[in-house]
Amino acid sequence: MKHTYTNRLLTPWRGLLLAALLGLGAGTAQGQTLNFPLASATNVAGTYADLGTTGTAISTPNTDDANSSAQSIGFPFSFNGQSFTEFVLNTNGYIKLGNTAPAAPYFFDTQVAAAGGPLNNTSETNLLLPFNIDLEASPTAAAEYRVATTGTAPNRVCIIQWKNVSDKVSGTFGKQLGSFEFQVKLYETINRAEFVYGTATAGPGTDTFKYVAVGLKGSGNANNQLITAVKGSTQAWSGTIFTGANYTATTNAHNIRKSALPDAGRTYRFTPQQAKDAAVSLVYTLGKLPVPFGTPHVIRAFIRNIGREELVNVNITLTVTGANSFTNVKTLTSLPAGAAGTLSFDAFSPTATGNNNISVTIADDDDNLNNTATFVQQVNTTTYAYADATSPVSNSVGLGTGSAILATKYTTSEPRTVTAVSVRLEDTKTVGNTLYAVVCDKNGAIIGRSADYVVTAADISKTKVFTFAAPLSVAIGDFYTGIAQTANATTGYFPIGVQAENPTRTGAYYLLDLAGGQPADVAGNNLGRLLIEATMGTPPTCPPPSAITVSSITSTSTIVSFTGPANGTGYTILYGPKGFDPNATTGGTSVAAASSPFTLTGLSASTEYDLYIRANCGAGDLSALTGRVTFTTLCTPPIITAFPYTENFDNVLAGQPFACGISVADINADNNTWASVASTTLAASTPNAIMYTYNTTDATKGADDWFFTPALYLRAGSRYQLSFKYRTRVVAGIATAEKLEVKYGSATTPAGQPNLLWRNENLTNTTYQSTTAGTAAGQVMPITPAADGNVYIGFHAFSAPDQFAVLVDDIAITSVVTGVSDALVRAVNVYPNPTAGVFTVEVRGANAKGGLEVEVTNLLGQRVHTANIRDNFENKVNLSSLANGMYTVKVKAGNDYMIRQIIVQK
Repeated sequence: MKHTYTNRLLTPWRGLLLAALLGLGAGTAQGQTLNFPLASATNVAGTYADLGTTGTAISTPNTDDANSSAQSIGFPFSFNGQSFTEFVLNTNGYIKLGNTAPAAPYFFDTQVAAAGGPLNNTSETNLLLPFNIDLEASPTAAAEYRVATTGTAPNRVCIIQWKNVSDKVSGTFGKQLGSFEFQVKLYETINRAEFVYGTATAGPGTDTFKYVAVGLKGSGNANNQLITAVKGSTQAWSGTIFTGANYTATTNAHNIRKSALPDAGRTYRFTPQQAKDAAVSLVYTLGKLPVPFGTPHVIRAFIRNIGREELVNVNITLTVTGANSFTNVKTLTSLPAGAAGTLSFDAFSPTATGNNNISVTIADDDDNLNNTATFVQQVNTTTYAYADATSPVSNSVGLGTGSAILATKYTTSEPRTVTAVSVRLEDTKTVGNTLYAVVCDKNGAIIGRSADYVVTAADISKTKVFTFAAPLSVAIGDFYTGIAQTANATTGYFPIGVQAENPTRTGAYYLLDLAGGQPADVAGNNLGRLLIEATMGTPPTCPPPSAITVSSITSTSTIVSFTGPANGTGYTILYGPKGFDPNATTGGTSVAAASSPFTLTGLSASTEYDLYIRANCGAGDLSALTGRVTFTTLCTPPIITAFPYTENFDNVLAGQPFACGISVADINADNNTWASVASTTLAASTPNAIMYTYNTTDATKGADDWFFTPALYLRAGSRYQLSFKYRTRVVAGIATAEKLEVKYGSATTPAGQPNLLWRNENLTNTTYQSTTAGTAAGQVMPITPAADGNVYIGFHAFSAPDQFAVLVDDIAITSVVTGVSDALVRAVNVYPNPTAGVFTVEVRGANAKGGLEVEVTNLLGQRVHTANIRDNFENKVNLSSLANGMYTVKVKAGNDYMIRQIIVQK
């Protein structure tokens, strides 16, 4: 899935936990020594009142990089664990609390950073930075700095003002602000700080972005000592968000440009942490809600406890007035300090069109300014939208040079049609690029699309309506409407307008590939509200089928069940390989179904399929194609007839736990049994091995778990030899004692495995060991079937309770054809095994009439070494030139044979 980007990429906000209704999770405690928690920083609209002649003018040696003398606040102000009564003003748009002047100039400077200097001087402390950039007097009026303390104790306000200032020309970065004024407000007793921005005029420079530092700084540059404001340069000031991270040379600051001036009265508010302080940060709802099919509707709110103390029995009230009325109260029995999450209210179903005035309120606490959030919702009969009609466009988002679909998810309670999709287009780089609108079903399959459209300059900062050649039917439930952005490898562009929403809600905004597919929620990117609307038409005359399921899946068939429309006369089922395009003329197979359920046959084994259905309501009236249902057919278990047979558990089928034919049996039914494990450290041959793990929830249950090979067709008169690798795992530095046995028989049940091949009741090795063939204790006995037929080999873990794990890998089964001599088996001994390359074939009493010959083959059956050997002699065989691995040693005397497996391990 592709990544989304904003126009001037915003730092993603991931700090708060999104939780379910009444399941608000405890977030990370703020832990800040700076007494202003990040969560308390808010961006609000307000009013700006110029001080005029109120208060006292602050003198500075000049209006460029100058500090004032210490100025009186007029009351004690608590900041960063200290009490201050004075401050020093710097002409570059910030103050330092106390009576010590900062080192000037102090501003965010990428040129300094490029030269190896700091973006943020660690030694400077206790700073409030409302607009920190290299400032000078406005070209049109003399700069003025002023302080006024108003009101009466204990509720006085100290206002510090910069007036008639502008940014300096810096290299190729021209002046963006012709004249600007702004204030810092410090509040007595409640210790709130505010940055309030007044009138700004555009400067004479070419429109471009500049970096500005805005925020609070305590004792250093650590995340718990900073609150920094972040904004893209083209973004409205209402879209500013706050982070606890320091600015760097590669991340955005509070960017500005002359074409995006502040709205007068824009206020950044910083509230110190209170003992008891719950906040309603946002209301999550639809800006446009169509009735009746857009209901029932659930309103959510983002709630935080930004205070120092846990809150108990917190009542949160939803109130809807206006065109419709509704009230709902939720009580949180506990809201821990630092907790944050999304609270869902009961669903309601408005019926009257008009504006709903929505408010969510928490009972009074130590700070009531953040106890209520509001939203105006337009109830209508045709349109879905998330946009807030009262909020400006804050930014634009898109894929840059890439391509994908950005979409909004909506829900309908009855079958409907979509006639158009509207989008707010922003970013001049969008001009000349091609966009189109799409409608997708609940699974992300594309139902239909509009014609391609090349964006013109006249479309920018306006709403563009994309209509469809014919209304597109959507089924009951979720559907997606989106804008497809085509790629531009040369110039990245960000077409879709957004409104600020911090944190961005889940379950609303999604990213899909151009071909459709699984939608990915992009809430974690904190993009904001996507300004995409869906215009709905009348219900379809032939609604699409719903409730599609598949069951009774075999290797070649499945049963398809669905609910068709009341006027459905027949159905078309379209299926094909997973990911096929159902709207293409090739790639899928269609079959006619008279009704539900329908048995779909002729499928291929071990295959992933996508399935869609369309209803036929007669006279050529067809529903939209609906789906997608994905399923995987079962494999056809093989019967192994060719040897050697090997299994390393690496050939795992999609949607299946093992290679086809491998089966497991959880005899003690404790849900702990053999399973494939992918690990470079646990597999003998990567990537996979098979592992049994002990019961972690019931220490009284030991192992009683099997896995079985596929059916092995063995022939009478032949001898078959099993080999494998095995080990255990270390827990708490100790290798547990495991028990493993291997049997064979005619069925994949414990009763069907009567013949023991190998057993180890004290398995403690933590590195893989290879088995050896033979009839002695600890060796794997050969299989000599008395008749032709299918045989299964079973591996049985029967460890004591509360042990740990058994691993098996690299199973091999080799065969020796008719002619195996029991006399030769008794006469020949092969050692050492494993060998570094040279081993001994000792022959005693073979009584061979002719000479003896040794033949060595690899697991592929290829002959790699031959030699003549003698009876009653210790014959040396040298395989040191061969690679590590398992080999078959065959000793022949005329038409008689015997075999051994030997491992070369250098």
